Parts: sequence; structure tokens; C-alpha cells
Amino acid sequence: MISKARLLGGLIAGLVAWYAAVIAADALLVNGVGVQGGLRYGLLGAFELIAGGAIVLLAMKIAGMSPKAAGFTLEKAGSDVAIGLGIAILFGALQFLVIIPATGGAARSDIVANAAQIGKEWSGLAGFVVLALLGSSAEEILFRGLLLGGLVLLFGDRVPGRVLATVIVAILFALSHGYQGWAGILDTGVYGGTLLSLLYWWRGKRLAAPIAAHIGWNLIASIGIFAFY
Repeated sequence: MISKARLLGGLIAGLVAWYAAVIAADALLVNGVGVQGGLRYGLLGAFELIAGGAIVLLAMKIAGMSPKAAGFTLEKAGSDVAIGLGIAILFGALQFLVIIPATGGAARSDIVANAAQIGKEWSGLAGFVVLALLGSSAEEILFRGLLLGGLVLLFGDRVPGRVLATVIVAILFALSHGYQGWAGILDTGVYGGTLLSLLYWWRGKRLAAPIAAHIGWNLIASIGIFAFY
């Protein structure tokens, strides 16, 4: 039986350490080394996956969590990835064909923020593609693997516990994208926060499906914004 105090301490420590490390690494890249543009985001994605992944595994050890039980498994990975990519494609089509044009288009706060980050050079897009592949995986390991998997142990693995855990993760995930403005907060809260959490539950608490859905949407968004905005 895992101590709830130990579990909560591990979750908080993991979340704080992950963001502290990522923010420090980004500051070092920009202010210390002078890296800008696509290279900055590509290196940041690699750091998030490697160092961030190590932080999550350490936090799980502190919390007394089993990585396999939290979703670190290749069981049914093929079908999970296919479902995740299918959801990303459907969401991407809905966004670029309906939602974005109907809610401000190029003037939307998240489009403005992401277009500025990507820039107009192919190197910027390349960096964002790397970030989509590596950073998206890292965020899923943190938000679905550590936080959602840990919170449901804290609250109880039944419907009320899953609902509460999902709400907390959705809020945290949305707020972590505050730099995109309200449009980005709402979009990421719905898709990355809520829908991907529901996908995690549906696919038996395995990470492959939400990782694929997260990567797929971020790739579509990066290419779509670069091409059209």
C-alpha cells in the first residue's frame, strides 16, 4: 500500500522539478549560449524527453509508483498508435477547416504565438517538428504517466477519482500553455488536457495512444501554421 503523503510528495516534486529543469535549460540555451530559432526548440525537445523523462522516473520511484502500471508498456502499441494518430488527424481537420477560421484565424492568440515561434524559415519548422516528436512525448510522460496515473492512485481508481484526476490534469496542462493566450489555453485544455486523458483511460492506462495523438496534432499544427499563417 502506497503512502498517500509519499505519493503526493512524489507528484509535486516531479512536476516542480520537470518545469524548473526545462525553464532553466531554455534560459541557458537562449541567454547563455545564444541559441535561437529552430535549433532552440529542437534542443529543448530533446532535453524534455531525456532529462524530463529521467525526472519523471525518479519522481515515480519517490512516489512508489510502478512505471508499467502508469502506462510505460508496448502492449497493444500498434492499435494504440493507430487510434491516437486517427484522433489527431480528425482534430487537425476540425481545427484548420472549421474552428480556427471561425474563431479569428491568423489573429487568434495561439496562432500568433506559435507562428512567431516557428518563423518563416524552414529551419524553424524543422525545430518545431523535432519538438513535436520529442517534447510531445515528454509532456505525455509527465501529464499522463506521472500526474494522471499518480492522481488516480491518490483519489481512487473509480469514476469519481478518475474525473477529479482528469480535471486537475486538464487545468494544469491548459495553464502550462498560457503563453498562447486564452485561445491556446482553451484548446489545449480541451484536447491535450481532457481528450488525451480520456484516451488514456479508454486504452487501459497505456501511454502509446495519447503520445501518438499528441505528436500527431503538434505535427499537423506546426506544418499547418507554417504553411498557412
